[in-house]
Order: sequence, then C-alpha cells, then structure tokens
Amino acid sequence: MNKFTEFLAMVSTEFHRYLMENEEFADRVPANALIIFQVEGEEGFNNWHKETSLKNRETNQPVIYIYVKKWRKHSSIEEVSMAGVP
Repeated sequence: MNKFTEFLAMVSTEFHRYLMENEEFADRVPANALIIFQVEGEEGFNNWHKETSLKNRETNQPVIYIYVKKWRKHSSIEEVSMAGVP
C-alpha cells in the first residue's frame, strides 16, 4: 500500500465517523456518490485522489468533493489498555 492509499483509508474512516456524528450533513450526500477528498495542505494526495477517482467513475455517477480544512488535535480513543508480551 502506498502512502496515498494509507492516507485515503484514514481520511475515509474519519469522514465516516464525521457522518455518523452529523446526520444532517450525511443526509445531503447523494446515494452512490463518488466522493473525492481534497485535504488542505495535501496537494499531491488531492491530485492523485481526484485523478484516480474520476478514472473509476461509473456512468452518470454523482460526484461530490469533500474539502477537509481542519483536524481534531486529539485521538478519538477514550480509553486504552496494554499488556506486555513475555
């Protein structure tokens, strides 16, 4: 997996969490939409994701751009534990 696909996996996961927390926004996303992420400060990723996505677009598939401007500065994890391996 290259660095862009790893970044895409992370952005997609975080966007999914955002949609679960913001139902009104989620309701505005068309069914079967092709989502193209454009992340502030990540021009290489943005170009790669747009080109790759549009190459794989289905006929008449709606396209929406999601512009990510700001990230939370903390983890979504609330509690963790760890065990050592002998």
